[in-house]
Amino acid sequence: MSDSSGSRVLYVDCRVDVAAWKGLDAFECDDAEVRIEGDQVVVSYFDEEGMVVMEGRMEGQGAWSLMARSRPWRAFLAPMGDSPGVFVGEIDEHGEVTDWKLSLGPSPSRD
Repeated sequence: MSDSSGSRVLYVDCRVDVAAWKGLDAFECDDAEVRIEGDQVVVSYFDEEGMVVMEGRMEGQGAWSLMARSRPWRAFLAPMGDSPGVFVGEIDEHGEVTDWKLSLGPSPSRD
């Protein structure tokens, strides 16, 4: 998921799955977008409460540490072993934690 060339990479039609938490049912979105530029990433999608935008940086071997722009969320994603383009991790809101998964869409476009 990293792009060391410094160019921008955009993945559309990505999938986000969030496990049930805080009294909410599990959630999925299949039209998320992922934009990567160097070691920075932006993941955006819609859930029941509106748009979610998570921004972050690479933290080691393909793992990402993210924070939501408009919600008190911190998140982490790491590559899912033998599944290229699939990342798993956790979202944390004031100590309440749930699992989430990001699956990149088909071929990316580059700027």
